[in-house]
Amino acid sequence: MMVVHSSRRRVSARAAISYVYLLVSGLSSRHYTCSSFLLTYSKSAHHTSIRFGHRHIHQGHQRYSTKPLSSTKLLEDTSHNQIDASNKWRFVLANNVEDHQDQTTAEKDATIRNILVCGDGDLSYSAEIASELDTLGIELYATVLEDEATHNKVYKYSSLNAKIINAFSKHNALFGVDATTLSTYFGGSDNTTTFDRIQFNFPHWRGKANNRYNRQLINKFLRSAATVLSPRGEIHMALCDGQGGCSSTTLQEWKGSWQASMFAAEHGLLLASVSPYEPQYNLSSHRGVDRPFNLGKKPKMHVFAKPDGHIHVPRDIQLCCRHELHIVVPEDEDDDGSSDTICSMDQILAGDAVEMIIQGIVPKGVRVEVPARQILEIREAEGSLQKVAVFLIVYCSEKYPVTRSQADSWRELAEVEVEKFVPLRENRRGRTVSHPFPYPSLHPEIKYRTTGER
Repeated sequence: MMVVHSSRRRVSARAAISYVYLLVSGLSSRHYTCSSFLLTYSKSAHHTSIRFGHRHIHQGHQRYSTKPLSSTKLLEDTSHNQIDASNKWRFVLANNVEDHQDQTTAEKDATIRNILVCGDGDLSYSAEIASELDTLGIELYATVLEDEATHNKVYKYSSLNAKIINAFSKHNALFGVDATTLSTYFGGSDNTTTFDRIQFNFPHWRGKANNRYNRQLINKFLRSAATVLSPRGEIHMALCDGQGGCSSTTLQEWKGSWQASMFAAEHGLLLASVSPYEPQYNLSSHRGVDRPFNLGKKPKMHVFAKPDGHIHVPRDIQLCCRHELHIVVPEDEDDDGSSDTICSMDQILAGDAVEMIIQGIVPKGVRVEVPARQILEIREAEGSLQKVAVFLIVYCSEKYPVTRSQADSWRELAEVEVEKFVPLRENRRGRTVSHPFPYPSLHPEIKYRTTGER
């Protein structure tokens, strides 16, 4: 007789069967922890009981416990669970396309063909998803940095989780894989393996919290992942609340984050989606040792992809650069708009014409905004007063990555184009654009600079 109890509602019957198989096929230990399960195995001459018991996960000073479900609840409605699983393994960014008419049904519903999991602690996450992926025919490459002997020594359930993964013919648990040099393992001029999804959950360097080292880590990872990403592929990176920085509303908050979207842009990637993420597996790796870690209140999954002209980045996670444009206002402002010029001085001063001119010189997918302007009277060095219109120009990563070097080249072009219509203040030309910053901080910073209030 066999009784199976589960601490989770979303465990498939196939997952339960795979764990049972591993236990009865020769594993000798009486207590096993795999993913979110606590397995207790007892055997007598007439009775075999396998209990997926209460789950306890320590996170910092918090303790979570879930009650077991009956075996009937575990096994019911299997077809519904399979539908949910297939949705989870589709291309996430199919829903971020601005014009869905450009997509075929197959593109909207396409399931990924493989997934590469990087830095997977004690391999708990990969062991958790292995059965689901096998059911859908999705290949799994589960990787960790340590060699196998070191990993087995550090993590109590390393060997068990590796056996669960390798029990499926399309899955592989790989040791000694550095997530910052993936092309070394999967690249090659003639035979490069590319992935539809590359996932790194809660990356962290091995020491204490240090923004500099963690930025270096995710920068190198994103650069590396971009080299083995399929054309439509996605990079999924789970981060604790505030680490990504894309929702920062002040520059101070942004500077205290890991600035993930900025590094992604440097490697030709767009941060295209951010959503809440609730891990459903054993959080086992804290600074390279076998113990849980605190995720904070709102961990988030960040999804990056190569721009294809269709993926549309929501405004609240767009990355921007800005600069000022100083236009000299002629002493004689009379302009009835009847001349052969493309735009009148009134249109220039209103900002609409400036925005239109600059929008015409940036790549398709970059949105230009002119969110602020001022008319100032400035006393020049020789003592004369000069009226100057100051415009704030902002470049936003709507469908195309924005980097500082690219934005500065657009600034140079903008100055050349605008000067064809109006003179620019000479001593304000050629000033480099700002460092990249998240769009949610734009208007709060404008308010702070104009009123001194946050």
